[in-house]
Amino acid sequence: MRNRISCSAQELSQLDPDMLQSVVGETVFKFGNQYFSDQRVKILDADRAQVMAEVNGSYGVYSQTIKLRTGTLSTRCSCPSTEQPFCRHCVAVLLYQFHNGSSLKASAKAAHNDQASPASDSRVSAAVPYFEESKGAVDLNFWEAILFIDWVQKAVGLLGKEATLPPVPDSLRGIAREWVGVVEHLNSQLLESEEDRCDVQRNLQSAEGMIDVLTKKLDVLKGEAETAQQTCSGLEKKVKQLEDSLTEFSKLSSS
Repeated sequence: MRNRISCSAQELSQLDPDMLQSVVGETVFKFGNQYFSDQRVKILDADRAQVMAEVNGSYGVYSQTIKLRTGTLSTRCSCPSTEQPFCRHCVAVLLYQFHNGSSLKASAKAAHNDQASPASDSRVSAAVPYFEESKGAVDLNFWEAILFIDWVQKAVGLLGKEATLPPVPDSLRGIAREWVGVVEHLNSQLLESEEDRCDVQRNLQSAEGMIDVLTKKLDVLKGEAETAQQTCSGLEKKVKQLEDSLTEFSKLSSS
């Protein structure tokens, strides 16, 4: 589920609890605040303008991508909720950012990319931090490897197509779970790029439609102008005829 709303804040940490509650309503905020209080939020990557996280919800772990740019708050969650304008899981993440995000750099991801070696695909380089963080936790056993490979095989065909990837087995933990986060992160970025492309295409189609409507209106106005001009010419002729009649009448009266 993805939503976009206008937002005057410059950083995610500026979205305070009262503001969030006024946007999502008391019920959704209450659930989101409970998730935050229960420490169900796991931040995968964050800076002051965006955050990628996971929230352990009532029916599974869901992934969130939240961005704040050019006056727009963009939220995406893998949960099936229809809560508007965004779900309780995004509320929980935003509450976490409010309490912990002020210490983040303006763009932690950009700083990392500046130090990293060039990559052929920016989406792949964006996923590198997760692998680096996992170097010290190589606790993957044979069964977890089998589960992870099985999950990846199911997920590959959905990358860049579906917001929700296959459910992650509860027994998949440690480094394998972090690798799942990398794949989900990559999927979010693929979807973001595709949706941005679709937005541009929709805007272009909308502009073309507006141009077509304006062109038709212009043709109508041209027709009305021609009709008005013809009417004006007819009136001018009648006025001339009346003037001639008055002149003739004056001559007859004077004689």
